[in-house]
Amino acid sequence: MIRYSILIVFMAFFAGCSDDFLDKEPIDSVSENAVFSDEGFAESYLYNVYDFLPSGFGNGASNIGNGDIGYGDYYNLSTVCDEARNKSGWISSQTTVVPGLISPTNNPLGLWGESYTGVRRANHLIEGLESSALDEVFIKRVIAEARYVRAWLYFDLVRRYGDVPLITVVQNIDDGDALLVSRTPASEIYAFIDAELEEIAEDIPLAVDFSDDKYGRVNRETVWALSSRSNLYAENYEKAASSAKKIMDGNHFSLSQDLNALFQSESKNPEVIFEILFQLPFKGHSWDRVNLPFSWRTDWGSQVNPVQELVDEFEMADTGLPVTDPASGYDPQNPYEGRDKRFYASILYHDAPFKGGVVDAEYLVGAEGLLANGLTTITGYYVRKFLDESLPFDPNFSESKCSWKEFRLAEILLNYAEAQNEAVGPDASVYSAINQLRSRAGLPDLLAGLSQDEMREKIKHERRVELCFENHRYFDLIRWGIAEETLNDKFFHGMKITRDADDNLVFDPTFLVDMRPKQIFLPKHNLMPLPQSEIEKNPNLLPQNEGY
Repeated sequence: MIRYSILIVFMAFFAGCSDDFLDKEPIDSVSENAVFSDEGFAESYLYNVYDFLPSGFGNGASNIGNGDIGYGDYYNLSTVCDEARNKSGWISSQTTVVPGLISPTNNPLGLWGESYTGVRRANHLIEGLESSALDEVFIKRVIAEARYVRAWLYFDLVRRYGDVPLITVVQNIDDGDALLVSRTPASEIYAFIDAELEEIAEDIPLAVDFSDDKYGRVNRETVWALSSRSNLYAENYEKAASSAKKIMDGNHFSLSQDLNALFQSESKNPEVIFEILFQLPFKGHSWDRVNLPFSWRTDWGSQVNPVQELVDEFEMADTGLPVTDPASGYDPQNPYEGRDKRFYASILYHDAPFKGGVVDAEYLVGAEGLLANGLTTITGYYVRKFLDESLPFDPNFSESKCSWKEFRLAEILLNYAEAQNEAVGPDASVYSAINQLRSRAGLPDLLAGLSQDEMREKIKHERRVELCFENHRYFDLIRWGIAEETLNDKFFHGMKITRDADDNLVFDPTFLVDMRPKQIFLPKHNLMPLPQSEIEKNPNLLPQNEGY
């Protein structure tokens, strides 16, 4: 028995939860015996553990205690790879990450402390329930959910840091040297995650069996989804494909044919397997406030600015060819006509319809426009994905409630296609998975007869356009081994939009001088540095990751 009381600070609203799931009385300080002898208290502790699952919107969310455990400081990972740049130079993506200045004492992308706090809370809940006299069915399910969160946290740790300490028991301050846990090889961390997910799957209901009051909790398909993603990173391709196929064969989820509705949804879109829900006024996020285009924004807007390199990845709908192909039908002076449907759901461009008006992205030095007042896009584009067009203009609003889609069917199809192609080659099932996404995007099917290498490149392309701004690309580049060649010593481009003497628009895809700074990505950046403060507390963490 652990010899202390648990201080639990809960709120009425927690991550990834339906109204009923969230509608719990606040608890102040509850003794350990009370927590593990009462289902309501135990569930409340579980919801606190759930709060360590990520929201990818950035630190704008009003999450309990922890800020917004996710992916960045007023930016998401799109702005530290080849998807977007941040407008404001003071943001740590620009000052630290992009110029390659991450260090053991300064890593805006590091989530070491938050992750291990979540691991400790999950371990505590698991241990407490294992010796509890509560109903066995209840105990089994809650423990399984806590183990899922712990598996997620270890997945996020291992992909960031490589070898990390594997801690599956509660550590106490009087444990002495046992507190100084050494790092476990990354391969063993991935094996642990796989074994955990395999063991807990049957203890968690399928999504089809969920009642409304339990919606928002992890379902069995979410377990398989993390298994597919984690095994893909571990290059365990057969298992990654198998886990993805379980979801595909279940036929409970379907591709949404309305992409705007999908990305603006607040809950229960048929494509979404697991999402982090928000409910105002208790919990919201600031994606809209931070990213609304100039004229719709309040004070922090226009931050995530897509780059031309991403825009050019969206193919022409009629031909399915890239804009660089002379046969594609692309018109450089009408660059936004006839593109992949995902382009229109992801990116706001000049003259794009939005919230009853149109977007203005002209490059007007000395007037109200790009580079003139510091408030507008530095690339000629704004992000559209996840912006809620139903929100009224309100100069005082700061929070939105569109859900964060952590797992959706589109990713599962892509995971399956990549894993199956690596395991056995481009068979019919690989084509089927990719062509479902291309059909939804209004594109023709892939050409038959692709080699494994050719299919691999097609899958990389589809992941880039399908999952943009969803925090996949940064880690995809690293796990594919192409981050350095893609990012290092690179300036990215935007669209300079001006007018000629006859007042006609002129589109010039070019490097814009204000798209600071040049990106530096060295081999050491494939892993993040362990925090120096943690090494000073635990020298068994040494050696530091190479290059730091």
